[in-house]
Amino acid sequence: MKDLSKRTVSSVISIAAASCLIIFSNLPWFQYIAAALVAALTGVAIWEYEQFVKAKGGRMLLPALIAIGVCQVLSFFAAARFASSLGLPLLVFFIGFLILIALHFKEKDGAVVDLAVSSFGLLYIAIPMGMMLGILFSHAGGQDGRWWVAYLLVVTKITDMGAYFGGSLWGKRKLAPTISPGKTVEGAVVGLACAVAASLIFSLLSHFSGAIRFHLGTIEALLLGLVLGCIGQFGDLSESLLKRDANKKDSNDLPGLGGVLDLIDSLLFNAFILYFYLKYFL
Repeated sequence: MKDLSKRTVSSVISIAAASCLIIFSNLPWFQYIAAALVAALTGVAIWEYEQFVKAKGGRMLLPALIAIGVCQVLSFFAAARFASSLGLPLLVFFIGFLILIALHFKEKDGAVVDLAVSSFGLLYIAIPMGMMLGILFSHAGGQDGRWWVAYLLVVTKITDMGAYFGGSLWGKRKLAPTISPGKTVEGAVVGLACAVAASLIFSLLSHFSGAIRFHLGTIEALLLGLVLGCIGQFGDLSESLLKRDANKKDSNDLPGLGGVLDLIDSLLFNAFILYFYLKYFL
C-alpha cells in the first residue's frame, strides 16, 4: 500500500471540495471563485499534459492552449448561469480550434501533430472540467447541482479507494499490466461494487431527506453507479497510458499528491457521463 498517503490526500481534497461546494456555492460571490479555481486547475492540468507531449518529442503552443482551455471552462460557467449562452461552449471550442490553426500559418512544420495533440488536450481536459461547472450550476428537473457534484466526487473517489484496497488485499490477476502493473481485476470489481453502494446511499439520502433538492431513483442509482464505476476506472487507466508512454510516474511533483491530472483523471470521463445524464435524461 505504498500509494496510500497519495490516495488519502486525493480523497480528502475531494471530500473537502464537495463540502465547500454544498455549503457555499449558492452564494453569488463564491460562484465566481469556484469558476476561477476550476479554470486555474484546468490551466495546470494542460501544462502537465504538455509535459507528456514534450517527453515524446512533440510540441504545443502552450500559452494559446491554456488560454483557450480557460475560456472553454468559463464558457460552461456562462452557459449554466445565463440561458442566452447555452451554445457558448461549442462556439468557444470552434473559435479556439480556428485560432490554433491560424497560429500555424507562418510555420507549417509539425502542424498536423501539434493540432492533433492540442485538440485532444481540449477534449480530454478543458471540456470535462467545464462540464463539472455545468453540473455544479445545473438546475435540471428543479434539482440542486451542488449535490450532483458531491455525488460525482464521492462515487468516483470511493471507486478509486475501493479498487486500491481491493487490489491490495485480494488482487491476483493483473488488469492492465503494461500500463498500470498495480491494478488488478479483483480491485476493479471491488471498486465497482463500492461505486454502486455509494450511488445507492445517495439514492436513500434523496428519498429520506426532504431538505435537499436532489432525487435519484433506486434503478437510476444502480445503473449510474455501474456506469460511473466502470468509466471512472477507465479514465484512471487512460491517464496511466499517457504517463507510461511519456515515461512519467506522476503528472507533477506536488507533495503527497503527484499532479492535478493524477487527482482528476477518473473524474474527467465521469463528468461527461453525468453532464449528459442531467441534460438529457433527468
